[in-house]
Formats: sequence, C-alpha cells, structure tokens
Amino acid sequence: MSVSSQWYGVDFAKVGGPDRRALSKSSGARLAEFYSWGEPVLSPVDGEVKAVVDGLPDNPLGVRDEQNPAGNHVVIAAAMNRYVFIAHLQNGSVKVKPGQRLTVGQELGRCGNSGNSDFPHIHMHVQDMPTLNQGEGQDMIFKRINVELTGKTFENVDWPMIRGLFVWRH
Repeated sequence: MSVSSQWYGVDFAKVGGPDRRALSKSSGARLAEFYSWGEPVLSPVDGEVKAVVDGLPDNPLGVRDEQNPAGNHVVIAAAMNRYVFIAHLQNGSVKVKPGQRLTVGQELGRCGNSGNSDFPHIHMHVQDMPTLNQGEGQDMIFKRINVELTGKTFENVDWPMIRGLFVWRH
C-alpha cells in the first residue's frame, strides 16, 4: 500500500456457504447477497469517538467513490497517538457521535459499501494522527481470537493480522 498511514490496514468480510469461504450467498450480483452486508460493526477498542461521517451513498457493485475513500466511517481515539479508523459503513447506519465514549463491542453501525470499496466489507487501520491518511500506520495485535492459517487452527490467541487469515471471536 502506498499510503503509509494504512500500511497495517485490514479488510474484514464475513464468509459463509458450505465451505465457509464464500463472500456471497449466490452470484454476488447484488449488495444484499453478500454475507457482510448490513451486519453489525462493533467497536474493537475502548475510546472516544473523534469523527463520524454518515450519509454517503452505498456504491453499486463495480463502482467506487474515490473522492470519499473511507466512505461512511468512524474514528476512535484509543490511546495517545492511536486513532482507529473503521470505514465503508452502510449509509444511515452510524449509531455513534463525536465525543461519545465507547467500550469494546459497542455497535458503531452496519457493514456497507460506501467509499473506495469493491464489495461490502469493513476496512480498519490505526494511525498516529486523527486525520485520514496523515501520519504513520500502526501495527495491530488482536486479542483472544481464533485463527486459521494454512489449515491449522490456533484458539484464544493474541495475533497480528496478516493476509489470508480466517479469524473469529473466541
């Protein structure tokens, strides 16, 4: 990734189907066919909401909004110089306001397809500045998750996100 603030960015998509690897319930021709579409998005951290964007339209499949890359999103101050960006939320679904205190697991909104997005999913990254794409990206360690990697399962572990992992809550 060429934007240093998103070097450690992660995209999350819900999967399903018989092999638990499909992104959509059928052909994937409509947003509603994707397992992620409309699913609740929960805060990954305790913190304070610093910024919210809501009201941008969800893109039809195959269309991206490059003028508003994060689309509908929430920015959370998790610690000093640690701002968590949760992007591509569904239009009109954001449930939090700037200045609000959050706890882990609190609903932020619903998974959508707003911004510079190919299909319904959630993008998350941490950076050291509260303004999108300014500053340096920060690595993330996910706590108490289950991970599948190359056919092996690791349960209740703390793990950094890397490409190709399948994860779920413990």
